[in-house]
Amino acid sequence: MYDTLLTLEKDFFNLQYISDREWLDKILHDDFRECGRSGKLFDKFDTMEELLQCDSDRDIVICGFECVEINSNSWLVHYITEIEGKQYYRTSVWVREPDMKLFFHQATELKNI
Repeated sequence: MYDTLLTLEKDFFNLQYISDREWLDKILHDDFRECGRSGKLFDKFDTMEELLQCDSDRDIVICGFECVEINSNSWLVHYITEIEGKQYYRTSVWVREPDMKLFFHQATELKNI
């Protein structure tokens, strides 16, 4: 499942996928919620509309990817990304019903202490 979820997370940085309304509708759970790096809360519709505004691949690299099985149909994912010189700790919850769907995502800026 590690490779599958890593690929799915990377797909959210690829214009081929995030410009495809059908793909977004299929991959985002109907009850999807996101707490974005801006600190704003988004639902499925908000997230789809935001991603559909992108006009190029998102230049984001995933580091330290971790995947933990919660139960036989859900997984918790953690990783760090760097965007414009800032690092973000990202957390996702994926569920299988029967296809994989992103249920929750949060990006929090990491600060030097």
